[in-house]
Amino acid sequence: MPTADEAGLTIEALPVRQGDCTLVTWGPHTDRHRMLIDAGPVPAYPAVHRRMSRLEPAERHLDVVVVTHVDADHIEGVLRLLNDASLGLTVGDVWFNGYQHLPSDDFLGPVHGEMLGALLDERHLPWNARFDGAAVSRARGAPPAEVELDGGLRVTVLAPSDRELAALRPVWERECRRAGLVAGSSRDALPRLQRTKKYNPLDSYLDPGDALAELADTPTADDDSEANASSITLLLELDGGSALLAADATPTALSSGLEALSARRTGPTLAVDVLKLPHHGSSRNVTADVLRAVPAGTYLVSTDGSYFGHPHDIAMARVLTYGSSGGTLAFNHRTATTEEWSATGRSVGFGAVLPDEPADGVRLEV
Repeated sequence: MPTADEAGLTIEALPVRQGDCTLVTWGPHTDRHRMLIDAGPVPAYPAVHRRMSRLEPAERHLDVVVVTHVDADHIEGVLRLLNDASLGLTVGDVWFNGYQHLPSDDFLGPVHGEMLGALLDERHLPWNARFDGAAVSRARGAPPAEVELDGGLRVTVLAPSDRELAALRPVWERECRRAGLVAGSSRDALPRLQRTKKYNPLDSYLDPGDALAELADTPTADDDSEANASSITLLLELDGGSALLAADATPTALSSGLEALSARRTGPTLAVDVLKLPHHGSSRNVTADVLRAVPAGTYLVSTDGSYFGHPHDIAMARVLTYGSSGGTLAFNHRTATTEEWSATGRSVGFGAVLPDEPADGVRLEV
């Protein structure tokens, strides 16, 4: 085996729970080189951070970061790592097969892959530079691709072939469609990444506020359903406390009622302790005008999202952008969506309330 001062090869498998994270080091102490292959799932990221923190600041450079594929237990930690400004990490190249590397004229991709592509674009990090921007793969019928990295490490790519990449395309398409993303669009994927708290450490390269404002201002058509417009909408008041229960009211119907009320009361707005968001947090019902007209201490969302995908991202971004600063989000179901928005709300100064148990719902004292 080579001594520490000689050009040896070291492989470390970091403890990232069910995932993979391999740190490869080569070269003498005077000229160390490093490659990181995957970074595990987000819950195991502290192990990755600890290992990187052990490097002297001047040594926190990775010649290559390899993302082998888009499974969460391989890619999630990479999203966090490349967005962790506290480490001051620099990267020579990122090897990752994104949607544009799939052999098809119709390029679409899964959510994690889209977010990673958006992060690489936003930070202007090199992407498959050693392969001239093409896929890290082996062409069918051709010998494996070989590259030599600084420090003399030769890397041979045995898989995937373009056949496996082509087979990924329909899966990529399905997952993108489910997530409501336009594949390959940094404009779509970046706001989702910015507001996903688990990928954004306190010292992040991204600003969630910018993404929220952009998402909040996404144009949407107002709900014009006759049935929803007929919803009984109630303002409850007792001993100085108040709650507006907006049912599935359309913006037109709700605004009309608020205008009629303002004729009897002073001021153009109706401040309440609790606003139950109309139509379970639909982007067609929760508008900037409604939120400005009804500033609230708590914004209540009633849905488990199982049928129409409520609450909609645009609606929640509007609450955090146009709702009362320092307000509270309250959800009667704990789901991946409501947990994500709770974390995003906290990151911009809102409080959040979620049920402790699935059968609990949420209880608010007014």
